[in-house]
Amino acid sequence: MAKKSKTVWAWVQSNDPVKPTEPEKNRITALFAPFVQALNASLPPLAEPQEFNQVVKIDSKWRGSYFYLICHYKSAPRPTNIQDGFEVGYARLTAKGRDKYDLAYFRHTGKWFTFLPDLSAEECLEQIKTQPIFTM
Repeated sequence: MAKKSKTVWAWVQSNDPVKPTEPEKNRITALFAPFVQALNASLPPLAEPQEFNQVVKIDSKWRGSYFYLICHYKSAPRPTNIQDGFEVGYARLTAKGRDKYDLAYFRHTGKWFTFLPDLSAEECLEQIKTQPIFTM
């Protein structure tokens, strides 16, 4: 008769996001505000006539445990357009604990990909400034 293998129970750290407090949200928003303003100032003016979709504004917002940097695009004028523009995610910070964030970028597949876990907010900002994946 074969022996049963022993089952071992172990604690595994949760990968669920943590809801940040209002002061923490305000701190992150204030930390990223100069960067967002600098990005908006560096955007080129709309080309005339506009042939392609073009970024017109970059914004930040909180949604639950996630802090997003979002690009607002203006669509090239075509008779089949339903809207004048659309939004696409640029970067996302996922709150994981006290000053711990996962940094993700929005892939062409329509999904977020976390590639740098457990960073501070300042480290996330520095990575967004220096990583080639975030160049515009």
